[in-house]
Amino acid sequence: MPSILHNEDGLKRIETTIYSVSRSQLAYWTGFEYARRFWPFFISIPITGLLIFSLFSGNLYKGLGMMMILWPISIPARSILITTKASRRAILPTKMVCEGEHVYFVTDPLEFNYRIHRDQIRDVKARVEYVVIELWKYRLVYVPYKAFESAEAIQEFRRAVGVED
Repeated sequence: MPSILHNEDGLKRIETTIYSVSRSQLAYWTGFEYARRFWPFFISIPITGLLIFSLFSGNLYKGLGMMMILWPISIPARSILITTKASRRAILPTKMVCEGEHVYFVTDPLEFNYRIHRDQIRDVKARVEYVVIELWKYRLVYVPYKAFESAEAIQEFRRAVGVED
């Protein structure tokens, strides 16, 4: 099935194939995006914790230093907690449709359908395994890369939502 169609009004309609995302995949992708965006903290916080742990005496400083050193280890657990609610939707068979002013996510059963207005989309980035639709306030929506027909379809989607290069 073609991914770029024209409807009767002449507007472009971009569709993906039907996809679903497992809960573990969703948590992995979220953790990866979190690490990509906040990588300076992954370096600075443990180094600061190491300095506090080694330079200061006292149990409070030792505890604070250990927490800062171990902080990056908590990211997978936070990714699982953050994606718990979204994973209920993601595991369902879904089809993304971009038409007019909205991007629709059509699921089966239909009660989990949702839409995103074009103005809410800040960026669309293609990764190796997925395409991330970044909304304002750091909300992310993932679509598997394989759901798009080609890399050109992803570029066409970027242009359709107004985030072209």
